[in-house]
Order: sequence, then C-alpha cells, then structure tokens
Amino acid sequence: MKKIPLLIIISLALAVASCGNRTPRAGDEKTLTVTIPPIAWFVEAIAGDDFTINVMLPPGADHHIWEPLPAQINSLSGSEAFIMNGQLEFEHAWMDRFRQVNSKMQILDLSRSIELIGTEEHHDAEEEADLEGHHEGTGDDDHTGYQEGGTGNDPEGHHEAKSGDDHEGHSHSGADPHFWISPAAAAVMAEDIRDFLIGLNPASAEKYERNHSILADTIAVIDEIVRSAVGTMSTGTVMIYHPALAYMARDYGFEQLSFEDEGKSPSPARMKELIDIAREKKIKSIFIQAEYDLRNAESLSRETGAELVVINPMNRNWPETVMEVIKAIGNRQ
Repeated sequence: MKKIPLLIIISLALAVASCGNRTPRAGDEKTLTVTIPPIAWFVEAIAGDDFTINVMLPPGADHHIWEPLPAQINSLSGSEAFIMNGQLEFEHAWMDRFRQVNSKMQILDLSRSIELIGTEEHHDAEEEADLEGHHEGTGDDDHTGYQEGGTGNDPEGHHEAKSGDDHEGHSHSGADPHFWISPAAAAVMAEDIRDFLIGLNPASAEKYERNHSILADTIAVIDEIVRSAVGTMSTGTVMIYHPALAYMARDYGFEQLSFEDEGKSPSPARMKELIDIAREKKIKSIFIQAEYDLRNAESLSRETGAELVVINPMNRNWPETVMEVIKAIGNRQ
C-alpha cells in the first residue's frame, strides 16, 4: 500500500473524530439508540455530541445469537430515535418488543437504501459451484445475490419485524447484513444518517451537512485505498470463515470464499476441498472474525501457509475495520 493515502486517511479520520462540539452538556441530553457499534461511529461523526449514543450489541457479542437483556430493551424508552442495520436477526426477532417499549421513537432502517445481497441467487451460485467442484462466486452460504430493498418495510420505511423469528442461532434467512464494511455502501449509509438527523433536529442542519462533508471525504479516500489494494491482489479470491465481505467483494471486484458450512464448522471433506482451493489459488491470507473459533482457520493456515488475519467487523472504529482488511489484501494477497 502507498504511504501517502494512509497518512491522508489518518488525518481525515482524526478530523471526523473531532468534528462538532463534543463537550458534554448538562441538562440537554438526547438519546439515540443504534443496534451495532459501527453505526454509532457514523452517527457521532455527523451529529457530534448532539446525542448520547446507546449501542445495543455489546462488544464481542455474536449478533447471530445475541438476545437483548430486559434492561437493554427498557432503555429504549428514553430514546428519541432508533437506527438499525435492518437485516440483523435480533432486529427482526425483537422489533415488535422494541416498538412496544417506545412507540414514539423515530426509526431509520439503513438497509432500505442498499442494494442487498440475498439468498436466491446465492443458492443458484452454490449449485453451479457444486457442479464445478468448488465455489466460484462471491461465495457465502446465504450471502450472495441481489435483493431489491429491505425486507418487511412499512410504507414509511420503518422495519416491520416478525415476532417469533429464529433468534436462537444463525438461521441464514433474509439478506446479508454486513453492508457497512463496504465503503461504497457506507457512503449511502452516511447520507441516510445525515438526512435522518436533520429530520430529528432541523436547527442543526448546517452542522450535520458540514460534518457529513468531512465524513464523505474520509469514506472517499478509503474507497480509493480499497480499489488500489484490490488492484494489487495476486489472486482474486479472499478466504474468510464467516462470509462478512460479500458487499466489499461485489463492490470492488473480488471473490469471497467462506469455509463456514451452513452456519456450522466445515466438515472434513469441506476442509480438504478448501485446502485444495487455497493452494490452487495461492491464497495468502485467511480472515476470521474475532468472535469465532480459530481452530479450523488455524488448520487451514498450517496446511496452506496462508497467514491468519483476525478482523472485527463490529469494531466501533469503522475506518480501522476496513483498513485491517485492506492491509491484508494489499500486502499479502
């Protein structure tokens, strides 16, 4: 990777972190709830300290199986607004309850403006891959293909979740929720958050527009770094345990190959297949998310010589998350 763009992104990230008046104010706090930590970073970048940000998903938790505690649900009663990813399983499962606690809070579903990767086209790709002996698509078990718009949005764009959805495990239903990792999708998210905040607090519209402009510059620089890194890849394939890079792969032109098998650890036969693919494609890095068991990834790393790279998509510091991926792609792929 080039040193100059990295210095630029560090400077811009610092600018985003400091934008707005971030001095705590007594007696005038407004609370805004987000479902996952990365969303909080975007809100803070645009809103400054206008809101106290309540993050539902705790650090280190697996969003596929996490369930909110009663105290976390009750904390929504004081939220002026709620910003959700829109495709996370706990959001679908618990949204009715969230609304019962606070029927007046304004809701933004960030997935409604994203060209989502769903399930149908993935299954077609899986069948084709099976015929060829290995994956050839963007390659995640339910995270490939396109789905127009979000699922279950009401006419006002608010997410209508179905109670009783499977939230005991990874049900592999609906669209891939990991769109925030792609800078191209992050730019869309930032625009939606800006507009939503302006609607909540019109008096600060100029501030939000200014802060969004700084944020957009940051995302644009990261976008260029991603494109540059992908252009240096010696192989067009990225191997990852859980398929969290589908949107980045789609938006920037590389293949994601996951070795999770229907939400479970891969079978011995699948492990052998993955080892053969990694050797054939000369894959240099294997990604695994911080919350998952390292053992299968470590085994693949030993058998193939590929370096194991631990990433944290739920990191509240969004630029740091993306740069973790890009450093591995640009330097070792």
